[in-house]
Amino acid sequence: MKISTSLGTGFRRTLKTKKSILIAWFCILILVLVFAFPLRSSLRSAFGSSMITEKFTDGMNIEAFTDLGPAFKSLMSFFTAGFLFTFLSGFLLNAFLTAGLFGSVKKNDMKFSSREFFSSGAGNFPGFLLISLILSLIIDALFLLIIVLPAGIASVSETISDSTIFVILVITGAIYLFILPVMFLVVDYARAFKTAIEDVSIFRAIGKGFSLTFSNLRKSYGMMLLLILAQIALGIVVMLILPGWKPGTVGGVFLLFIVSQLLFIMRLFLKTWRYASVTSMMNEIESGNINTIEVKEL
Repeated sequence: MKISTSLGTGFRRTLKTKKSILIAWFCILILVLVFAFPLRSSLRSAFGSSMITEKFTDGMNIEAFTDLGPAFKSLMSFFTAGFLFTFLSGFLLNAFLTAGLFGSVKKNDMKFSSREFFSSGAGNFPGFLLISLILSLIIDALFLLIIVLPAGIASVSETISDSTIFVILVITGAIYLFILPVMFLVVDYARAFKTAIEDVSIFRAIGKGFSLTFSNLRKSYGMMLLLILAQIALGIVVMLILPGWKPGTVGGVFLLFIVSQLLFIMRLFLKTWRYASVTSMMNEIESGNINTIEVKEL
């Protein structure tokens, strides 16, 4: 089993499911617009239609908000409620869309089917939601144990200098970043296994995720690291292009919107490639286990 084989198979599966990626992009776009349009209307009512573009031409202007007076309170109330709604809705939507994408890349010979995408998304939604929630809590707990707890203990000690605390943060941060790809593998293997066997229990799927991760850790980790680096590279490209782009015309704003959406679709493509590659490696590991059992029986 080679990393390149799983990556290549995953890439081909992702190309076949590009329409599923577009469905996921459209659903996320609708969710963002549901929050963005009311926020835009609230900003217009607070600043005035002619003032809002002037206030934010050069980026985020904090003073513009502090000058709002009574309107600031109502604006922040709307923003808080809207943000919570978008966050919770996004978490639920992400579980549904991820289940649909995993269902679209579970086999080599699969062709795009909107029915299969939505069927997989609906059927595996509860399982994916619980898997994501449980493993997110585990990742957060690891963050507290590896980074926050040592830093907290060091900060209250009177004998430890600030430079030593900084070194501790660097070391614990490096350890945490080293562990993160392992946890991503556990999450993806658990979801891939749940997609392959829909009636399997959540805890068995999570247990299988740990088992598949550590049974082939070196190659799985190397593959995940490459996929994460690809996503980081895209993130760097986004940070280099979008923040400094300040369109002054309607056409420029439209072009900025198109470019930002294309970059977001590319991000979804890379995430789906990750799902497909992990699924492909799971298929190879499981088929290898079956072959080993058959040889032993012979």
